[in-house]
Amino acid sequence: GGGKELYDRLWGEMGVNVKGFMLQPVGPEALGWFPEPIASMDDFRKLRFRAPPGMVGAAYNEIGVAAVAMGGGDILPALEKGTIDAAEWCCPKPDSVFGFQKVLKHYYLQGLHQVVVNADLYVNGDVYEGLSAIEKKALEVAANASLSKSLSYRIYENGKALKDLTANHGVILEDTPADYFTEYMAAAKKLLKAAAEDNEFFAEVWQSQQDFADIVVPFWAGAQTSNAGLGKAHADTLE
Repeated sequence: GGGKELYDRLWGEMGVNVKGFMLQPVGPEALGWFPEPIASMDDFRKLRFRAPPGMVGAAYNEIGVAAVAMGGGDILPALEKGTIDAAEWCCPKPDSVFGFQKVLKHYYLQGLHQVVVNADLYVNGDVYEGLSAIEKKALEVAANASLSKSLSYRIYENGKALKDLTANHGVILEDTPADYFTEYMAAAKKLLKAAAEDNEFFAEVWQSQQDFADIVVPFWAGAQTSNAGLGKAHADTLE
């Protein structure tokens, strides 16, 4: 869909001499951990919420959520001290390692703020150009293998962690309120439009993503609806 070419152009736009490879995707990330169930965005807006900085935090602020940015290691102490009321970090496995289940028991998986985050491998541009064609291809193949293998690995590890959280730590899995999706998407779109007006390359990337979505979403969303139905039917049989 043109994303790889735009990704390669990014480094020139930033003025850095590197060759980048995407690998090890993380996500979709959970909405987060809460002290009590939230029935609507009005409940959410009452809480001080740890969220990532940048556009994500700005989107939350846009819809009236008091978003607070802090590093991962600071989240649990902040929750214990009452500096923040609720928080997100990542997914069941990393979240359980940080110990959020010790202080918060209501966990919401469905979030929009970080559907996917990719790790990257950066190679000095001059070094990369000095590699043979076979060596360059080896890096490309390894990165692609990392992408595909990480997807299945993280699904399994997060599944095991979620099962442990709900079975052994009193964590209650909740459904995200419907108005979260409409409000967050509207706020994000507003911020994306503003960023596109300020940066020509950003606008080009965003347009490319929209063009790609126009092609793949009708198919993939329909297919995933069936998969989600099958998954729920199985989940309903579990204790």
